[in-house]
Amino acid sequence: MKPSGKTIREDLARAKAAYAKNDELRVLFCLGRSLQAFVAVKPFGPERITIEGLFREVFSCLSRLPHVAAIAPKGLPYVKGQEQKLAGYVAALHIKVEEAIQRETLEGMRARKLRIDQFVIKGQKYLAENNLLEAQRNFRSAVEEFVDEKGLFPLVAGKLLEAGHHKASLEYVKRAIEEYPENSRAYDFLMTALVGMGDFETGEKMLREVHRKTGDQSLLLANLALVLAKLEKWPEVAEAADKALALDPNLGLARKLSAMAKKKTEAVE
Repeated sequence: MKPSGKTIREDLARAKAAYAKNDELRVLFCLGRSLQAFVAVKPFGPERITIEGLFREVFSCLSRLPHVAAIAPKGLPYVKGQEQKLAGYVAALHIKVEEAIQRETLEGMRARKLRIDQFVIKGQKYLAENNLLEAQRNFRSAVEEFVDEKGLFPLVAGKLLEAGHHKASLEYVKRAIEEYPENSRAYDFLMTALVGMGDFETGEKMLREVHRKTGDQSLLLANLALVLAKLEKWPEVAEAADKALALDPNLGLARKLSAMAKKKTEAVE
């Protein structure tokens, strides 16, 4: 869109809205763009006076933004007639604030991952001492820190299964499947837990709950079919396996279970 007095006012309004949300980068971006447009358009008369008033408002907000205040503690005052220089200052400030935020984000991520590692290590220690209660407390604390660590839930589930705590592992297996329903390792852990418990009805209930959240997923449906086969619910096995095959025709487990279910159903008929 070609810059105009209207687009300048709109960008300054966006800058004020971003300030209300403490979105520092958007404030600086919108302010910088409005300054560049002002230099290009050179508005005059009442429109210029209105825009200059908006500039004063937005510039007065800058010193109250945390990262801006840290970089430019005295603020950046609006100086009438110096819009081109100010556009350069704002652009440089935008880069510095962005770098500071990224640095903080990286440091925060590293600290969070360290906390996760520490909780998991403590959990393992308590497992080795056969103290499931304290192990679970630490594992759950690790889970509370979860953002995008794909391996966390299978890792904890695996540790609990190795220690023989099949039922306790299921909450982590369930989360692993919910977060990453195409992770075959999670289903391997599920079957290990269910076999250890001798309770495939719990497995059916869990997978159906996950299915309601995630919708149709090929591996999820194939493993639901497998659990249903253990329960000898052959019509339901066929339904789940066929749905899985519709999503992934090359899924060997689903093909095998579909064929098995059809044979069992035909034998009954």
